[in-house]
Amino acid sequence: MDFDEIFEQYFDKVYYKVLGIVKNSDDAEDISQEVFISVYKNLKKFKGESNIYTWIYRIAINKTYDFLKKNKTMLEINEEILSLEYNVDMNTNMILTEKLKKISMQEREFVILKDIYGYKLKEIAEMKDMNLSTVKSIYYKAIRDMGGNE
Repeated sequence: MDFDEIFEQYFDKVYYKVLGIVKNSDDAEDISQEVFISVYKNLKKFKGESNIYTWIYRIAINKTYDFLKKNKTMLEINEEILSLEYNVDMNTNMILTEKLKKISMQEREFVILKDIYGYKLKEIAEMKDMNLSTVKSIYYKAIRDMGGNE
């Protein structure tokens, strides 16, 4: 499969996956283009040990994560994200924001990735290049520390 075929077959999938995370079409377009620049540059290094989409998906997750990290999007808890995502009232929003302040930055990042951006714990583990059980442990500790059983 040559690059043109790969681009044609997977660009839309990558774009819509990224758009679902960053919620901005211009950013999603830019990130998707970066993904395929990286695919183009590294296609000869792809050994075919996994499905090509798995490889592209991993690149897309890393580029998206880098974008979010660079823009501190995932670390900022602001009313706009919370109210758009869950349509919560101001009281609930303030309570959630206060609870998130109780936990470490890493825990907060995992909670935001899972509960606001909708990632599965397995995807977070892949994104962070961590063991799934470690991610689960950190996530569930964060929920407990936030008072998740109240």
